[in-house]
Amino acid sequence: MARLKEASQTSQLKEVRMPGSFAPNAGGAVAAASNRGAGFSVVRTSQGLFTLTLDEDFAQYRLVSAQATVQSVAAAARYAQVGTYSQSARTLQIRALDGAGAVQDIAADANSRIHFLLVFAKGDNDF
Repeated sequence: MARLKEASQTSQLKEVRMPGSFAPNAGGAVAAASNRGAGFSVVRTSQGLFTLTLDEDFAQYRLVSAQATVQSVAAAARYAQVGTYSQSARTLQIRALDGAGAVQDIAADANSRIHFLLVFAKGDNDF
C-alpha cells in the first residue's frame, strides 16, 4: 500500500492531496494498468459510474474537496461529477455525464481519461 504524504502542514491544518486518473473502457472493466497516481483502485460499477476505493481510510481526516474532470478524444460534451463518498467504506463515486446530464460511458481511447483531485484535511479545531 502506498502511503500518501501530508502535502502541507501548519499549526492548525494538515492536508493530504490525492491526485489520480484512470482510463474508462467504454462498457468494459477499467484496466488497473491505466491508473495514474497512488493509493486507489477503480471499478466500473454501471454505465458511466465508477467507484474509487482508497487504500487508506483517512479516519482522522475529512474530505474537504473533490474534483473530477474528463479528458476526451471526442469533441462531445462530457463531464465528470463527484458522487457519494463513504469514509467507512473508503469509496467515492464518480459519474461520467453527457451534455444533457445523462450518465454515459466514455469510449475507450488512449486519450480518454477521468482525472480527479481529492483533498483531505484535519485541524486543531473541528471545521
